[in-house]
Amino acid sequence: MLATIRPHAVIRALRNLIDNAIRYGDVANVSLSRTLDMAVVTIIDNGPGLHEDKLEVVFEPFVRLEGSRNRDTGGVGLGLAIARTIVQAHGGNLSLSNHPQRGLSVRVEIPMSMPDTVIF
Repeated sequence: MLATIRPHAVIRALRNLIDNAIRYGDVANVSLSRTLDMAVVTIIDNGPGLHEDKLEVVFEPFVRLEGSRNRDTGGVGLGLAIARTIVQAHGGNLSLSNHPQRGLSVRVEIPMSMPDTVIF
């Protein structure tokens, strides 16, 4: 079974997530796995993570936890909102959690479908 995706959209979502991991955590450890019915991409960085009460807030458009308006320290606050919208448009889910050792863990789940579709 394969995942049905719009490749350019999924690449944009993953690029946003990986860029964030590198920007705020200096590194992006990316893995791809699958469950019985999901393709799962996990991205883990080495940054400070987020306060638990901010793990959902950061998906709102124009929300930036880094307070300056300096483009070198962050964007305009649309990357996570765009990434989540793309993943949800594919019937999937994008979630954040703090990694037990250190850093933020991003989990992207996209449903698997029949093999007559685009390869993920």
